[in-house]
Amino acid sequence: MQFRINLALVMIASLCGANIWSSPELNIGKELYAQYCAECHGQGGEGVEDEFSKPLVGDWPLEKLTDYIGKTMPDYDPDEVKGKDAELVSRFIYQSFYQRPELFRKESRIQLARLTNRQFRQSVTDLFAQFEGQPVLSKPVQGLKGKYYNAEGMNKRKKMHAEQIDPFINFNYGEKAALDGMNPKKFSVYWEGSVLPRESGWYEFFVKSPNGFELSVNRSIGPPTIDEKVTAGVLREKNTKLYLLGGRPYPIQLNYFKFDDPNASIELSWKTPVGVKEIIPSEYLFTQVVPPSFVSQQKLPPDDASHGYERGIQVDSTWDESITYAALEAAKFAGIRMLRLARTNEKDEKKREKIITFAKEFVRYAFRERLSADEVDHYINSKFGEDVPLHISIEKIVLLTLKSPRFLYPEWQSLAKKNKDSFVVASRMALYFWDSIPDKRIHSLIDRDQLLKEWQVEGQAKVMLKDARTKAKFNDFMMHWLEMKNKELPTISLKKYPEFNAALALDLRRSLLSWIEKSIWEKTISWQEFLSMDQIQVNERIAKFYEAPYPAENNSSGFVELNASVTGHRGLFTHPYILASHSYAEESSPIHRGVFTARKILGRALRPPTEAVSFRNADFNPNWTMRQKVTELTKAANCMSCHDQINSSGFVLENFDATGKIRTQIQGKPIDLKVEYLDSKGEKREFQDANDLLQHALTSPQPAKSFINELFMHLAKQAAPSYDKLEINQLAKMLNEGELSIQELYLKLCFQGASDGFAYAK
Repeated sequence: MQFRINLALVMIASLCGANIWSSPELNIGKELYAQYCAECHGQGGEGVEDEFSKPLVGDWPLEKLTDYIGKTMPDYDPDEVKGKDAELVSRFIYQSFYQRPELFRKESRIQLARLTNRQFRQSVTDLFAQFEGQPVLSKPVQGLKGKYYNAEGMNKRKKMHAEQIDPFINFNYGEKAALDGMNPKKFSVYWEGSVLPRESGWYEFFVKSPNGFELSVNRSIGPPTIDEKVTAGVLREKNTKLYLLGGRPYPIQLNYFKFDDPNASIELSWKTPVGVKEIIPSEYLFTQVVPPSFVSQQKLPPDDASHGYERGIQVDSTWDESITYAALEAAKFAGIRMLRLARTNEKDEKKREKIITFAKEFVRYAFRERLSADEVDHYINSKFGEDVPLHISIEKIVLLTLKSPRFLYPEWQSLAKKNKDSFVVASRMALYFWDSIPDKRIHSLIDRDQLLKEWQVEGQAKVMLKDARTKAKFNDFMMHWLEMKNKELPTISLKKYPEFNAALALDLRRSLLSWIEKSIWEKTISWQEFLSMDQIQVNERIAKFYEAPYPAENNSSGFVELNASVTGHRGLFTHPYILASHSYAEESSPIHRGVFTARKILGRALRPPTEAVSFRNADFNPNWTMRQKVTELTKAANCMSCHDQINSSGFVLENFDATGKIRTQIQGKPIDLKVEYLDSKGEKREFQDANDLLQHALTSPQPAKSFINELFMHLAKQAAPSYDKLEINQLAKMLNEGELSIQELYLKLCFQGASDGFAYAK
């Protein structure tokens, strides 16, 4: 009753010319909020554990917030706060905290975090690469170099007959020789080069042949990965599984023998982390031979990803045990490779001295800083006893180093120091650009005081940007942002779409990732060009399914770039792989497509549904379109609070079927694409099709800001607003206006984030 009296007084005051949103009205809104909302959302909108734990922030316009509260709040009795009361409480929420997320970021910056799984693997791999050499494809030529020999006997070669580049290994010679002029009964082939996987994960390699073969992947010493030298004459397949880091080349050798077997054939295939077995395509094979890389084969427990990106905040016995095994694995490797790592040999008079020097450098690089005399004694000198074999000393040092908090918790430097120095900046830049450690070149710059001034740090950032590891990390982000990471290929019904198989789905995935990679790093495209995706990469299989022209002459990978208009797929969110990934097996899914488009392309914040409702096609009239079904399913007020964004973002894509193929009718009826979209300012916009949605995304500041925030979180594992030097609004403006390419944005985020709080030398 008291609220009603106060409200009446406010209304009288308004009629007399007082400000409609005067302080008394806000006070009433505050009282209403305290009575009906604070129990679940907290007195200051901070959230309440076991109720609504997230802060009450968002991007809805005031009118929409008012409408939602009036229809659905409080959830135990939606009739309690309606009409003017709903308007008053909405105004209080809106002005006090709803659009002020900075109020809830007091602890957004994690003070001390461990290395994530990717950072741990990358850092350990790069530690050894400081001494064995970083594998780099300087002049990439696709395919493997094959050396063809006639044979004298089992595994015995004569003079080489010929040498050629084979784009892939899939040969069925039958009773014939591998090449004209060779002995069809006795011959061998030795293929060598590198394999370059695009993404990190477990790869299974297969060799299939009735003859003798050896396969080595990422090895220079020791037995082959697969050893089937004895020719059997019976077709057989052998396999092995390896963990590989994406974006790094690895040496690969395949030794093949035929000796008096009735038939000859050889096939080299793999199964990627996506899980589809195939002949290794030429786009992943290169003729150049690179040094091997140590890559831990230890299975690590998943990182915490509660905020949408991996963070190293979970420390438990499972993680500690797996890291210990990984450190033991690395220690054993170091013991075996000790002489090579120390660049010495058994006859070298300075062998012991060089091995000790290697140990000092290894620990220094791992700890990302110079070592004090006491640290050298503790970590290194004390482990080299007179009666201790040198390889045992090295194993102890490597194990101790990789289990040290100084390696596992890279922010220890900044926490231990009053002022951030060059080592802190270098450590952060290596993590942000590469998910790794600073290399010896950066250490040498610090030793010469050449990483103290702003232009020096920025110059190094530009050098690091060009590194292959930077591209690999950005590729990892794109798979995360596009919701492709650790996600299986789309499962489209083969019954309804018999030509849309796993091979086509994998081709589409490659098409998308390859276009992004080339566009960002070779063409240095703008944000507008990225969202617009005016080109699409197709191979013969994609072109046939989506009815696109395919030139007779194509490149070695089989992919060519066409104007997207030939398939009707303009705009990143209309790429067939994204559309198919957000579809049901037999039908398009406006909800899944709408959620993706609203979040990623339009940059809108969507709350998780309060209640999960399953879509069952059988619950609806079979003559209805998917739009009609979804409209009926989401018509409730508490659903439409988010689905007004989701549905409108999904309905404009209904001219694409479950496979992402363009269509003009559904069940013999014209497709209704027209929607009404409520933007973040509360303005209603009419979209006639996907192109109108794209145009809105290109002119709105929201998408760029959202993208920048997600990219920074992936780079730094921290929220952008907790870094003083990052001006997200300014960067978004520059991105929208074409003043920054996406590549330049990457550079700025890494440079500014890493040097946050750093006092440059004058």
